[in-house]
Amino acid sequence: MLKLKKRFLMIAVMVSIMSLVITGCGKKEEGIVAKVNGDVITQEEFDMEFEIFKTMYKKQFGEDALAQETEDNKTIEELLRENILEKLIIEKLIFKEIEDMNIVVTEEEVNERVENYINALGGEEKYQEFLENNNFSPEFIEDNLKKEILYEKHKEDFLDKTDLSEKEIEDYYEKNKDSLVKVRASHILVPTEEDGNKVLEKLGKGEDFHSLAATESIDSNSAVQGGDLGYFTRGSMVKEFEEVAFSLEVGEISDLVQSEFGYHIILLEDKKDSYEELKEDIIPILKNQKYIEKISNLRDKAKVKIYMDDDKDKKDK
Repeated sequence: MLKLKKRFLMIAVMVSIMSLVITGCGKKEEGIVAKVNGDVITQEEFDMEFEIFKTMYKKQFGEDALAQETEDNKTIEELLRENILEKLIIEKLIFKEIEDMNIVVTEEEVNERVENYINALGGEEKYQEFLENNNFSPEFIEDNLKKEILYEKHKEDFLDKTDLSEKEIEDYYEKNKDSLVKVRASHILVPTEEDGNKVLEKLGKGEDFHSLAATESIDSNSAVQGGDLGYFTRGSMVKEFEEVAFSLEVGEISDLVQSEFGYHIILLEDKKDSYEELKEDIIPILKNQKYIEKISNLRDKAKVKIYMDDDKDKKDK
């Protein structure tokens, strides 16, 4: 019932490494949109990716969404084209490394991932509907899931070989401790203030918080767990709830907290704010940052020729 805040991206799969500026434009070569260290990105490759993302974007934001202009006077469609081209460039660079590292994906791994995908969609019938609605072939899905596994193995190999010094971890903690702190809370959510006061009265008489959450809370997802919401950091919950949760002492129960969902009564179960408690959370953050830096460096060092504008001379990057 609680609403997690979401960061809305233009396209979810456009990771931060794709936001790098595209440079090195040149005259159009027939059937080619770019060369990456001599390896070509064909017009066919680009068009297929663009149609997929264009369709996804229109379904999510409406038919006219791509025509909207951004602050830099480009349309969303123009930015989408740039991001897709950059995505394909990054893919070429990663795949070259994957090839040199002899990373492989077995048929069994792909089949397992396909089965997981089918189950996530709700079964074979839903899967077939998904394919038909998006004009996807089973081979297209399998190929993309294979790529996904290859990327994961490439990243995993890098992370496994990346060491961090204690100083790096401590420095990150000192600079980011406020955003790293996490709490574990339980809540009882009721629809009206009157209902909330009745629950507070029962708590005041010594009734168990978790038992009341199971019977009184309208948040069915957490009610079955005695109201437990697990651990979360700042920025994860609605503002009114979060402000109170992070102000409580461990074991303390709040007064009524009103949000768009109703009235909450919050019990703070635990708080982790020390370096020792948060160190294991910091390590994957730093390793992921280093991976993004690695991909960015690959891009910076690559010799890329982009053929997007017939009026410009070809340049190397």
